[in-house]
Amino acid sequence: MLFDLFQLRRNIYFLINSNIWVAFCAFSLSLSSEILLQTNNFSVSQFVFFSTLFIYNFQRSVRICKGFNHARKDWLYKNRSVVYFLMFFSLLISSYHFINFKLNTQIAVLFTAFLSFFYPFGLRNIPFVKIFVISFVWTISSMLFLLIENEIIITQNIILHLASRFLFVFAITVPFDIRDLEHDLGKVKTIPLFFGIKKSKCLANFAILICFCIVNFQYFQNNITVSNLLALILLYILTLALITKSDIKNNDVYFSFWVESLSVFSYLFLIIMLLIF
Repeated sequence: MLFDLFQLRRNIYFLINSNIWVAFCAFSLSLSSEILLQTNNFSVSQFVFFSTLFIYNFQRSVRICKGFNHARKDWLYKNRSVVYFLMFFSLLISSYHFINFKLNTQIAVLFTAFLSFFYPFGLRNIPFVKIFVISFVWTISSMLFLLIENEIIITQNIILHLASRFLFVFAITVPFDIRDLEHDLGKVKTIPLFFGIKKSKCLANFAILICFCIVNFQYFQNNITVSNLLALILLYILTLALITKSDIKNNDVYFSFWVESLSVFSYLFLIIMLLIF
């Protein structure tokens, strides 16, 4: 029993440290968009997974090479062959999907690639830019790529979906800035460093409350189904709980697994509610 728990913990840490978990979360968020928008394109979702896997490992490798004292620095050095293989393989698959995308989708991909590439080269150090770049890139990759590739007309309802996604990602990114307070001190101007932990959590919760308002408005406008409404309400309640409990004293698994998992819960709740209703 103890061995099983130890092995489970090792597997979780491997998924977190290799960035496979964050890529899976991005993939889940992309699948959530397919349900919400009532369209699908698995090539886009696959691209989101592999491009996220590549860019996160790339960014971390760059930051460590530049001397940044990252918490996973030792793990990266010990497993650099695995990390480099994941980077090469994910770049290969991402490139395959990219060349088969429509031109407008390729342009959107190149734009997010530009932001992602320069993120560890000083972009993240611009005061307060870090969280907005992350929210912006995740919103584009997890929803806008699908809209562009499937040539869906941008309506008021679509804009509300995009706004909700941006606010959701913004809200769940705040806990990570709380986690990184000690590392960011004197280096990066983040919301928790400026406002403090308590006010930052209030700001993140306020973003989720706006999401509540948006989804209810969409439902009363008959733009989303009751199953989607209930799924998103459950997601937002869970999000509020995890944000509220976020503290610098929490271990990394709380943030990198549980808070990150909110993107997975988004897809799970949508699927469960679809099965029920």
